[in-house]
Amino acid sequence: MRRVERGGRLVYVLGSFPSLSETFILREILELERRGLKLSILALEPGDGVVHESAAELAGRTVYRPWPLSPRSLLAGIVAMILYPFGFWGALLYTLGCIFRAPRAAGELARSFAAAAFFACALRGSKPRHVHAHFATMPATVGLLLAHMLETTFSLSAHARDLFTDEAVLMDRKVREAEFVSVCTQAGLEQIRRQQPVSSTERLNLIHHGVDVVELMPLPHPEPSDGPPLILSIGRLVEKKGFPILLRAAAMLRREGIDFRLRIIGTGPEEADLRRLAAGLALEDCVQFDGALAHEELIPLFRTADLFALASIVASDGDRDGLPNVLLEALAMGVPAVSTRVSAIPELIEHEETGLLANPGDPTDLAAQMERLLFDEQLRAKVIEQGRHEVVAHFDVKENVAKLADLFATVMSRRR
Repeated sequence: MRRVERGGRLVYVLGSFPSLSETFILREILELERRGLKLSILALEPGDGVVHESAAELAGRTVYRPWPLSPRSLLAGIVAMILYPFGFWGALLYTLGCIFRAPRAAGELARSFAAAAFFACALRGSKPRHVHAHFATMPATVGLLLAHMLETTFSLSAHARDLFTDEAVLMDRKVREAEFVSVCTQAGLEQIRRQQPVSSTERLNLIHHGVDVVELMPLPHPEPSDGPPLILSIGRLVEKKGFPILLRAAAMLRREGIDFRLRIIGTGPEEADLRRLAAGLALEDCVQFDGALAHEELIPLFRTADLFALASIVASDGDRDGLPNVLLEALAMGVPAVSTRVSAIPELIEHEETGLLANPGDPTDLAAQMERLLFDEQLRAKVIEQGRHEVVAHFDVKENVAKLADLFATVMSRRR
């Protein structure tokens, strides 16, 4: 059984790692370690095949959960019971109590207990002092049980889907037992306050995701392109990203005689339907589906784009974007952006100041806003300048991770 390297003190529990759609977690981990914190990374499953170059070393030392009924998992449970007798039985009684109070969560709780026992076994000798989980869904369930088993403290970061759908079980307990809860958007903060009005009062912290504003500098003198304008869109090909709306808006621009190229970066369950829709709208000659690309490949692509578009909507199950990191990256690199008035997007994009906003689900409005940013040079210059300034002022990864590091320092200083 693989052991976590010695010296790990802060334990991170993740759903999958590395993940192309969760680059903010990678940036956060790298910045925390740059600041001197030693992390042990645990993940419920491996991440994407296409990984960021900087994630390779971290993935190599990440511990992944085995199948709950596998021999490795069962053996780890026995070893954890021996290594942490009080914590193990305390966590088991806690789990059974949760199952009694919330029978619908029994399956997740049983799988989470098995994962926590495996991770506790893998952490032996590393002196874990605090457990932090990303997402309030199963990673937080595992993190909470692991903290009980290790008899240490627990915290979590909540984001979007875990707040706006019913997938997160035992949310009241997670918030109540957490030393702190970090939420990456004001919209998410208000949602969790509505869900947990009593227990969340003093524990919630607004900590934005961030980007490296030095790495993502705009080119000082970009070379003009001889070809048609490039519209770029990046995201998982899922309902909440609104790609059918974007394609319909693109078809409207074509009918107006506007020449452009649209590149869609990402993979997902809707890819086949989107390709059929593009063909049905006669967009095959100007729309390109590129699949998943590593982050290092996206930076030069951003620098060739004339416009970034993201047609986010609220999905049928309530899922929605928080504040997509691709919008931060676009604005940081001086690419004017059009998006929609969904969730926390207006916290970054102020209409006609740092970008343009369309009504969600409205391809006509989206097409109109895209056309404005393609051809109104004065407006383009304004939103490019102010968009970059907004990211530098409020979404610098170093500044925001420093706030999270301070919270960890406060919690861990109490556990000498």
